[in-house]
Amino acid sequence: MKIIIRLSCFLLFLFTNNIKAQDFQGTAYYMSKTKVNTDFTKNIPIERRQYVIDRIKSSMEKTYQLDFNNTASLFYEEQRLDISGVGGSTRFNFTAMMNPIQGILYRDYASNTFINKVDLFGKFFLIKDTLSVSKWVMTGESKKIGAYTCYKATLSKEVPQQVFQFGRQRENSDDQPKMKKVNIEAWFTPQIPVATGPAKHSGLPGLILEVSDERTTMLCTKIVMNPKDKLKIKMPKKGTEVDTEEYLEISAKKTNEMREMFRKRRESGGSRRVN
Repeated sequence: MKIIIRLSCFLLFLFTNNIKAQDFQGTAYYMSKTKVNTDFTKNIPIERRQYVIDRIKSSMEKTYQLDFNNTASLFYEEQRLDISGVGGSTRFNFTAMMNPIQGILYRDYASNTFINKVDLFGKFFLIKDTLSVSKWVMTGESKKIGAYTCYKATLSKEVPQQVFQFGRQRENSDDQPKMKKVNIEAWFTPQIPVATGPAKHSGLPGLILEVSDERTTMLCTKIVMNPKDKLKIKMPKKGTEVDTEEYLEISAKKTNEMREMFRKRRESGGSRRVN
């Protein structure tokens, strides 16, 4: 325990001094894979089921970009060509909903705030709130990721449980999001003294290069430090401004509405087949 505490203090001291002394910027590239429970597809016609499963698995393998300097960062998904020939609807894309990493995330460390721009059923929201303080625990373990020495930290936290089901909606359901506990494991490097990382993971004394929870693993594949062309880290704009709690309530309500719409469509289709 003493070794872990000493390591934590040393890294914090190193981080604080480095970030004050440096004016730097860079870009980190990540790849992610997310496990998906496809049990809900049992309600999809058998001739479409495998197609839907393949589409979901493909959509869960993504690449991201994180632009950062010593005061702010911008995290977003890299665009890719949909070679399947079947584009996702802007009104409803259930694979996007199931992805835990959504939208464009801007962090401002000077004001300790973030802005997350997300698309919910074709409507843009700007989730503006204060950066939370994550109670990371240093384990004392280290390893190399590329050319960087990384240290392991763990975290347990409560997060909204995102669930979408095709089928009958449960009775007496409410619009309040359910919460669940997840255990997170991160590897960060003090060699890049910025308290950021992929998705909403941050708060460690160095850039997070690898992070995983029970569903998603993200790994940094490339880092470009101090590029010749200066990065423009701009906060997202254009969208309905809400805080985190307001957005979770709206998202749960819209999801229930969409579930009900699918239920009615299925029942209507079933009636036509019987006649």
